[in-house]
Amino acid sequence: MGFGYLFIGYLVVYLLSSTAGVVGLSSVAVCLGTLLLYVGFAKLCRFHNAFVYGRWFSVLLLVASIGVAFSDISAMLLWDIPFLGELYDSIVGWTSFFLSICLQLAILYGVRMLSAELELSKITSAAMRNMLFVSLYAVLYIVGKLPIAAQFLQFLMLATVLLNLACVFLNLLLLLNCTKSICASGDEEIAPKKYRWEWLNRLGDTYEKNQQRMNEQARADGEEWMRRRQEKKRKNKRK
Repeated sequence: MGFGYLFIGYLVVYLLSSTAGVVGLSSVAVCLGTLLLYVGFAKLCRFHNAFVYGRWFSVLLLVASIGVAFSDISAMLLWDIPFLGELYDSIVGWTSFFLSICLQLAILYGVRMLSAELELSKITSAAMRNMLFVSLYAVLYIVGKLPIAAQFLQFLMLATVLLNLACVFLNLLLLLNCTKSICASGDEEIAPKKYRWEWLNRLGDTYEKNQQRMNEQARADGEEWMRRRQEKKRKNKRK
């Protein structure tokens, strides 16, 4: 359907690009990952119009990423270009940040709308939770850049980094779950395909087991609460 492209593209843009940054290729990795995200959105738009926002944001982020890549390559090759400088880097950097946040929210919005239409309440709830986390991360990041936050800078930096990692991990799990739980009409009876990479299979299996364990625990807690409530009602009637 397109969730596989979203998963790989998101992995490249929001995780592997940091590794590529060690050799100065972070912006190039973001460009490649954004292209994969665009392909995923284009495929998913055929099933729900909510993904059209992500498609447009992926195009805008690709343009901004090309601008960042141009600046990085110019610095590496020592090109003396007049309009490149701190102001250019600041404008392109903040633009890329806001588009990156919007792109994540667009992914989660599309997942939320599609899963709600399919009555997949767990995926819908997970998408809404992740939207809240991404929004909170954006707020913390912006606050950390303000002069008034200097005295809390270390705390804000730690909280921002941890929350960003949590957002990336939760979004990857959500997209992985979507690839296994949502399929095109007519493919319901087809057994889920195994991924080429075994670690993805293990990750998905672990996620499903944890979800099943949580559901069983929640069901048991609900039954226990109902039992206690009924006992309390019976005691009150006897009095």
